[in-house]
Amino acid sequence: MDSKFSKNLVFAVTIILACLTQFATEVYAPSLPSMAKMLSTSINFAQWSIAVFMIGVAITQFIYGPLSEVYGRKALLLTGLLIMFIGSIVCMLAVDIEMLIAGRFLQGVGAGSCACLWRSIMRDTFSGKELAKYGSFAVVFIMFIIPAAPVVGGYLQRHYSFRASFVAIAIYTIIGILAVLFGLKETNQHASKSRLKFSYIRDTFLILLTSRVFMGNSLCTFLSYGALIAWITAGPVLLIKHVGITPVYFGWVSFFIALVAFGLGGLLNGVLVPKFGMRFMLRVGWTIMLLSGILLYLGYRIFGVSLWPIAIPSTILLFGSQFIFPNVFAGAFTPFGKIAGYAGALYGFMQVAGGAALGSIISFLPSTTPVPLSIIYVATTALTWILFESIVPKPTSDSTEES
Repeated sequence: MDSKFSKNLVFAVTIILACLTQFATEVYAPSLPSMAKMLSTSINFAQWSIAVFMIGVAITQFIYGPLSEVYGRKALLLTGLLIMFIGSIVCMLAVDIEMLIAGRFLQGVGAGSCACLWRSIMRDTFSGKELAKYGSFAVVFIMFIIPAAPVVGGYLQRHYSFRASFVAIAIYTIIGILAVLFGLKETNQHASKSRLKFSYIRDTFLILLTSRVFMGNSLCTFLSYGALIAWITAGPVLLIKHVGITPVYFGWVSFFIALVAFGLGGLLNGVLVPKFGMRFMLRVGWTIMLLSGILLYLGYRIFGVSLWPIAIPSTILLFGSQFIFPNVFAGAFTPFGKIAGYAGALYGFMQVAGGAALGSIISFLPSTTPVPLSIIYVATTALTWILFESIVPKPTSDSTEES
């Protein structure tokens, strides 16, 4: 098979897998207020179901990553997708919040395979600036899938109920299973049973945990992704419950925010990173994200709780984040091509754990104003920037040598 065609096919499958976790997070966001009412629970526990999903995604990556170094990426992906399908059925049939949270956790356990291994597959196939470039262009494709999730969820809520969103997740999961079965060949060329020995696992994770390059970049994604999940968790409650827009209108607002932010940010980063380097683009992204938090707070003080003073700063936040995720991903993974499964497990855990932590915090903070959200935007961005500059050494060139 032609090398370029083969790479493009792998890229297409990884796009489907990369979007699944986010789709499963956002598609039912417009239903959060209604779901709380239907299941006779508080809005806080309805919001927390997002964080519970993230917890399941985070902890299972330490299982999928090492096992993929022994049995390959494909078998573990299919296993995880099957578990996620079962979790979707549980959520669809939930009669109370406890059953729904159990189903969301099971979904997360399955989705952990995608969240962990799509990065490993990308690293199996690409490296260095090529990895950063494909990671950026991936955002351009992703912007047609993820932004559609709340729109779909809004219409499903209008015509059916929150249960229909979980039917949509189940259908997407089936598409993922078919894509892996028929569109993905095994990409791990270093699979070996020796990699499942305790001593190997311990030593491999120690290499990653003691790497300033890997851990510095991973801490960045922990905090930056946490800010993004804080918006996904708090946004529907602020705009639907307190501003008073409909779930469908919220879906379209979310679509607009993500389309502009993901599309323009991903495209610009993909074009500019070969010229200016990854470190420079990260600083641009953090500057933009800091600005978003300040504007969110000032908008509330001037205009109160209203649509566009909340939506516009959040668009700016997501726009800035697109200069962060592809570059810290490439920076963390490039030196570790031979242990990409382990790198994917630890990096994926750090990212999703950030979402779970910040999502949990924002779930139980007051949701009547955007002030808590603005504090999270500013605090996480400032801390991310400080940690990166303190931990990650400046390279002699903007790409890290492969080991």
